[in-house]
Amino acid sequence: MDNRVLLLLTLCTCMALAQNMAVSQRCTCRRVREKFVAPKQIMDIQILPPSHSCDKLEIVVSLKNGLQYCLNPKAENMQKIFRSIVEMKKKMTPAPRPSTTTSSSASDE
Repeated sequence: MDNRVLLLLTLCTCMALAQNMAVSQRCTCRRVREKFVAPKQIMDIQILPPSHSCDKLEIVVSLKNGLQYCLNPKAENMQKIFRSIVEMKKKMTPAPRPSTTTSSSASDE
């Protein structure tokens, strides 16, 4: 009888630990949307890179009315936005200037 109680207690402990591990391994986004809303309605955009708790790139959009939803980073419209951001960043980054050092030779006459 004591072995059965010990076995049941061990089983319950293992199940509790497994559930706790499953909860900590979840992504923020359970469902994603393909549609993008008007930029005027957006209050904040969070880009969550892959991590130990979720191996996916996640994009969370917060609207001014308090709603939040996730966008599909693999959707065609999101890929276009990513490309335009990269291009804009390239244009904003100044090109390195060649160093111009002037060597003046002082001659005493």
